[in-house]
Amino acid sequence: METKLRWSRPGSLLVAAAFLASAAVSSANIGDFDEHWQKRKELAEASVRETYRSDPYNVTNSFNVAVHRHACTPAFILS
Repeated sequence: METKLRWSRPGSLLVAAAFLASAAVSSANIGDFDEHWQKRKELAEASVRETYRSDPYNVTNSFNVAVHRHACTPAFILS
């Protein structure tokens, strides 16, 4: 049995309209006007540029080495 969404109730139409209105208002770009968040954005982008590694094989290999190092270390040494 298939049930369909019914718009016969005025309340459901009102809820849908309120949801669409809130979605439109939420993209107000408030962050564009705040100097603090602009500064944090610039710092974050600089940090990402510093730590980015272009070779995915080296990144994967270094991650695997760290996992194996951790997995092969006895538990009493870790604590």
